[in-house]
Amino acid sequence: MTARRVRRWGMALVGTLTLVSVALLTAEPFLLAATAVPLAYVLHGALARVPPEVDLRARRRVETAEPTPGEPVRVTLTVENAGDRALTDVRVVDGVPEELVVVDGSPRGCRSLRPGESAEVTYELVAKRGSYAFGDPVVRLRPLAATAVATAEVAAGGATSLTSATAVDEAPPSDATLPRAGTQPSDGGGSGVEFHATREYQHGDPVNRIDWRRYAKAGELTTVEYRREQSVRTVLVVDARPVARVAPEPGYPTGAELAAYAAERTLAALGRGSAVASVAAVGLADEDVPGGRGPDGLAWVDAAGAADPRAARLFDGVGNAATRSARGAERERDGPAAAADATPDATTGADDATGTAAAGDEVTAAADGGETDLDDATEALLARLPPTAQVVVYSPLLDDWPVGLVGSLAARGYPTTVVSPDVARGETVGQRVAAAERAFRLEAVKLAGASAVDWDLDRPVDVALRSSGVVQ
Repeated sequence: MTARRVRRWGMALVGTLTLVSVALLTAEPFLLAATAVPLAYVLHGALARVPPEVDLRARRRVETAEPTPGEPVRVTLTVENAGDRALTDVRVVDGVPEELVVVDGSPRGCRSLRPGESAEVTYELVAKRGSYAFGDPVVRLRPLAATAVATAEVAAGGATSLTSATAVDEAPPSDATLPRAGTQPSDGGGSGVEFHATREYQHGDPVNRIDWRRYAKAGELTTVEYRREQSVRTVLVVDARPVARVAPEPGYPTGAELAAYAAERTLAALGRGSAVASVAAVGLADEDVPGGRGPDGLAWVDAAGAADPRAARLFDGVGNAATRSARGAERERDGPAAAADATPDATTGADDATGTAAAGDEVTAAADGGETDLDDATEALLARLPPTAQVVVYSPLLDDWPVGLVGSLAARGYPTTVVSPDVARGETVGQRVAAAERAFRLEAVKLAGASAVDWDLDRPVDVALRSSGVVQ
């Protein structure tokens, strides 16, 4: 431990010297006897030391092993005095991850510990998507006189990190998807396993597709065609634009982070079914995604399975963007000078969740299924989509851009599902207005022909998908 002396009892020392001087000058025995009281404090403080050998042990326990984002998690840190000396003043601070917020209790504690005695520090964190490592607890010891301080980090056993990962049992494609993962039938003939039609033999047709029975009976060469099956690619679109980076409560994950979490768990479910999937994120900057975005401004990954590290980096990029926006908003609140470097459209407080889109970012679907001029992000997405894709859009629906995107997808015949985390909740006027506007957008999405999943954050996302009827 690193020990240092602390200057205390200075007034007691001054008082002692003053009384001794006055007593000697006046030859008053009463005053000389009175110096014993402050002198005792001075001597006690001068002789007090932190025990040279201290044996402290710490153990951390996290009650929820794999919480969902936004779920409160109780953490308990136990500190035990395993030595043979009593410790009169033990102060401990747990190493809470910087990205997580304490919402109940405190990671700090102060106790006196006899040999073999232990003390607990209990607090609650709000979980966020990803894995966050705890730091070692910092322990500070003081003697009873508080004239010395010894500080050290104590390695804690037990839980060393908090990981938010709850898998979705099923994926949320729309009803257009067949139970056979990754394929869908077409109306055209070709190679396959299901009979489609016969036609007149053409030079170059494979020999194994000639109808030899008909040739034996009628002497006619015909070719058998089977119903052609086409590969279906599920495209997961995450709305990570600044307007979606809204937290319903302080310390809670933002709407963009919740959307990324739901998409990540869906990708894992698709991977278990051997389906082909791609992931796209709208609204990220080059610095948010390792390697930058594509030339069309989209962060796009053709995932080679649920464990594809490129997809994981893209989801991490959504969290990076949310953190960057939050820091920009903090600088803006700190003063005009810092606001120059802040993100101007970053929104991190629940009271700001008014559902207002940035100028030029809004696309509105017409009532008859048509559309107005498309913005750059929508055009880039439509240009990237394969003709047999089915699309799942993850968005908190805080402005009209997702509604316009769904209208554009419906106009082109893409089966679409919208998964929307409900971050517009609360009792303030702004939250109520945002909740009402979000409800209208959910209805607009359904009218456009898409399936909608209203994800109540009090339930796991897989429960929301099942209860909505999208996932059977």
